[in-house]
Parts: sequence; C-alpha cells; structure tokens
Amino acid sequence: MARTGEARASTQARLILAIGAIGLVINVVDWFVGGSPQPYHAFPLLLVLWGAADLLRAARPAAARVVRGAAGVLMVAIGLAVGVPAAVALVRGEPVEWLDLLVGVVVALYAASAAAGLAARRQASRA
Repeated sequence: MARTGEARASTQARLILAIGAIGLVINVVDWFVGGSPQPYHAFPLLLVLWGAADLLRAARPAAARVVRGAAGVLMVAIGLAVGVPAAVALVRGEPVEWLDLLVGVVVALYAASAAAGLAARRQASRA
C-alpha cells in the first residue's frame, strides 16, 4: 500500500515539474517579446523547483532541502517585489493592484510561519 502512495506522489511531482517547465518556457518567450521581466515570470520556476525537490526527496534528501530552500527564497523575493509596491500604493492612497497586495500578504505569512517553524525546531533541539 505504501508503494502505491509513493508512486502517486512521484507521478504528481512529475506532473508539477512538467507544468512548471511549460509555464517557464511560455514566460521566457513572453519576457523576450514583452521586453522586460515581471515578477510573475518566476512563478513557474517555483513549480519546477518544488517538483524537483519532491522527486529528489527519496534519493538525495540533502539536495531536496537545498532546492526547496531555493524555492522558498525565490518565493519570498517575488512576494516582496510584488507586495511592497502595492502596500506603498495603498498607504499613499493611490490605485492599488489588489492581487499584488494579496500575494505580498500571503508571502509575508509564509515567511513568518517558516521563521516560527525554524525557531521551534531550534528550541526543541536545545532541550
């Protein structure tokens, strides 16, 4: 039974990796045609990194942690690049891109929960 779950997780990771790769190609073409990179061009790269980390987890756990950490750093960078200008516009009373603001808030919550989890693991390892 556990083997079926492992196979399903592997299939899902491959599917996420394939969808992310297709999205990455589309966004690279959009970047070249559009002329300037936008923060949302990096979101398919997050899918690629998370899919790769899931596939690496069984064979190379250390490499999977590094890839997942890189995905987390990229996600926080994207969230800051999108969310901070939207928050500044909100404070100034200018028109706000609400989706950008929402992405910034969600990423801030993600970073806070990751920091709290890290602090809890360090506290538990000291005890």
